Amino acid sequence: MKKLIASLLAAALLAAGLAGCGGAPASSGGAAASGAASASSGAADAGIAQQIVVARNKDAALVDPTQTSNATDLMTVAWNFEGLVFPANDGTAIEGALAESWDVSEDGLTYTFYLRDGLKFYNGDAVTAEDILYSLNRAIDPEKSIFAGFLTAIAGIECPDDTTVVVTLNAPTPDFLSNFTMPCCAIVQKDSGESGDYKDLVTCGPYYIADWVKDQYMLFKKNPNYYDPSKAVTEEIKVTVVADDSTRLMEFQNGDIDLMMSTPRNNLPQLSADSNYKVEAFDTVTVNYIGFNVEAEAVSSKEVRQALAYATNVDDLIVGANQGYAQRVTTFTDNLDVLRNTGLEGYTHDVEKAKSLLADAGYADGLTLTLSITSGNTTEAQIAAILKEQWAQAGVTLEVTQYDAATLTAMKKNGEYQVGLTNLGRTGPDSALALSFIVYNPITNGMYTGWQNDECESLYLASCSELDVEKRAEMWARMQEIELDEAPLIPTYVNQDVYAMHSNVSGVQYNLFLGILPYTMQKTV
Repeated sequence: MKKLIASLLAAALLAAGLAGCGGAPASSGGAAASGAASASSGAADAGIAQQIVVARNKDAALVDPTQTSNATDLMTVAWNFEGLVFPANDGTAIEGALAESWDVSEDGLTYTFYLRDGLKFYNGDAVTAEDILYSLNRAIDPEKSIFAGFLTAIAGIECPDDTTVVVTLNAPTPDFLSNFTMPCCAIVQKDSGESGDYKDLVTCGPYYIADWVKDQYMLFKKNPNYYDPSKAVTEEIKVTVVADDSTRLMEFQNGDIDLMMSTPRNNLPQLSADSNYKVEAFDTVTVNYIGFNVEAEAVSSKEVRQALAYATNVDDLIVGANQGYAQRVTTFTDNLDVLRNTGLEGYTHDVEKAKSLLADAGYADGLTLTLSITSGNTTEAQIAAILKEQWAQAGVTLEVTQYDAATLTAMKKNGEYQVGLTNLGRTGPDSALALSFIVYNPITNGMYTGWQNDECESLYLASCSELDVEKRAEMWARMQEIELDEAPLIPTYVNQDVYAMHSNVSGVQYNLFLGILPYTMQKTV
């Protein structure tokens, strides 16, 4: 247990946009990894630009798949790394990637994966059994992988030959196959991951990183040896970093950017109405929350937190801060989650109920709180303005402070805040791994709220080995009831990821768990 907790603590770096564990089919064979439309033409064809420029608001921290620590890194890894299996774009299944198919033994302890013929790394070297063993053993080593704690079900890995991988489990595990889609299980060339330098990592995904100037840009080039050329259409994709929303929008409108990630919500109506641009919205499984440091005296009472939940009109946040590109949630998981407790209605907007709860908590005369948000983030600023107005109706004065992203993250980890905004997603069809960040305190201190509940932790640990689908769902339903009542996090909405692009950009694919994918993205000229 100590080794497990140590690995999970390391995984606390994943503050947002992480990781699912999976209820996948017991035995399956996979199709193409993207699960989406294919393209038959290459970038060399007439009319397709050699390069597309994509802009995002922050750079990747690192690109080692065993150390990937945030949603931005996850997207980067998905572009140039590939594992044996991959979560389908729509979140409904697990598909083959480097593995064409796989079998599962009747006792659920042995998974045998059958790889595609002729697999090569981008440098032209063949993918061998040694590379596979190196990569997967690295993924399960707690000294080398922050995800090792999520793969403790693996008892052994063998490669009888270069195209067969046999994974043995120490017990039947409901989430193994979904966990196996995590980026940490990507295959790299033997020994290429030891230096920590992206230039040394030899990968076999659709693209590889040809150049990286930190906090400026990352240049992806098409892997000439990728097994499915139809999934890498454009020769080069340059991902630039433009942190400020206004600057990013200006560069996009000036034509320096072809596709803009993190599109400011307040500019969406203007961009949608302009025939020079296209706005595409994609559903996500990222739940947004208002989070409380329960160790801060002012919000240590669950009655205060419940009062603030009742004082919050989520519909106003969806319309006012997200231009309608979001859906309300009633529990701490997303609306597509099979583990979601559909019997919970969440907190409805009720100012009088909020006032009553504040009075019961000793704050009949009002309360002053501080909300800490990310500087330069227009959506968070709009949320803060709306909450300030809403909570004032219940007698709460909300002061807003802004910090750069790195400082704010450190403050949350250190418990140096009262109220914050946060989110959590998953990278597989099953959400249990990601939601463990909330219900199992040793991982991320209750998503940096300081919240801990003995019953939730017992239920979570029991659910990790529960193979009965109904019993497992009952455990998670109860955990959601407990969290909703104690309200360390107020679940608000699942937002859509919205991208603005010039009208000559097409083929954009989106994966529910990993974000935008480069496969068929192209620009006509």
